Amino acid sequence: MDLIPLIYIKKRKIRIGKKSDPIKLKDFLKLTEDKKKIYIYDIDGLEKDKPNLCTYQRLSSFLDLWVDNGPRNLGDIVDSTMAGATDITLRKKLSPNLYISDIRELTENKIYEYDELDNTNLVFDFDGIVTFNEKGNIESDFKLKEFFKNMIKKTKVYLYEPNLKNQIFWRNLGVSGLLVDLDKIKEFKNGK
Repeated sequence: MDLIPLIYIKKRKIRIGKKSDPIKLKDFLKLTEDKKKIYIYDIDGLEKDKPNLCTYQRLSSFLDLWVDNGPRNLGDIVDSTMAGATDITLRKKLSPNLYISDIRELTENKIYEYDELDNTNLVFDFDGIVTFNEKGNIESDFKLKEFFKNMIKKTKVYLYEPNLKNQIFWRNLGVSGLLVDLDKIKEFKNGK
């Protein structure tokens, strides 16, 4: 199971936790010296349709970037790719008219679908699914748990996990990877 460090970007500032203070680029790079890929949760892109492309460009010199910035159209996909994104998360609620077939004509980058697992009509032509759904939601709903188990058999599933003690649960279910806040990644890797 992959452990992928998650960072947040808001107003061109990198944050290692959603509510943490911004961190300087040089300090951030020290924290990511042994990392190859990071997941960027771009708050400005998701909430205001103003992705932090300049920050991606700076970071892409050092790391592979998996960007979750809420692209609304094909031009946004191209912009993210040109700024250094190697993987992109697509949120259908923000881009209902974007189709994976059109995106595949533009780029060979991996495209993941973000889903809250609130429907069972997923199309599995993406490279995988990303969810920020919690263990308790999946564990307590039998129908959702069965759907989740079947989904894992059909595609790669990555999910956000803030709690170290849930890591074994997800590994046993067969999740491909966890998105973990950068300030907790060492704990998850060490299992402590």
